[in-house]
Amino acid sequence: MKTWIKTPVRWCMTTRLYLWIARDILSWIRISCNHTRLTGKKYHEGYKLLRPGQIILSSDYSRISSYLTPGNLDHAALCVSVGGDYEVGEMTHLGYTESQFFDICHTSDRVVLLECLDWDEEYTKQVIEKCKSLKGTAYDFQFQSGNKDLYCSELPAACDVENRLGFPIYREDFVILPRDYYNHNFMFIVWDSDK
Repeated sequence: MKTWIKTPVRWCMTTRLYLWIARDILSWIRISCNHTRLTGKKYHEGYKLLRPGQIILSSDYSRISSYLTPGNLDHAALCVSVGGDYEVGEMTHLGYTESQFFDICHTSDRVVLLECLDWDEEYTKQVIEKCKSLKGTAYDFQFQSGNKDLYCSELPAACDVENRLGFPIYREDFVILPRDYYNHNFMFIVWDSDK
């Protein structure tokens, strides 16, 4: 974004009006009265392959916010356990949220499971512990890197304590998107509900 546009846009994103629209309106609006299209059969197919440390990408094609996110995936989360009190750590408009895999599938048209080839078993435990330690973190509606709040697709990279993914998440002008994980060279696609 050009500098002369960036400053007023950043300022607008700090206003109460913007926060109200982003948190209380856009996060709820869907352009369809139909349910999302991910079926129970697909959910069970994905659940059999779910493992702690996987990055979960998803999209609800009818949600307004999906049109505002570049690429065809609009949400990212991290699997912290399978069958535990909660299975997924994710950033939603409510902040850090402890969810089940079902919760993501139930509100999605497409779900993708990714594994980082550079995360071994011991390192994955560190990533998961870091994710769990983020409980209470607020959602970053300004999408700024390096502050204490996080937006959804920033969460998995923020848990990558040794930055093995190589994303410059602390550079001021860097915004990580779900598609960045999907297209990353060190990511293995375990499961894609569209395939």
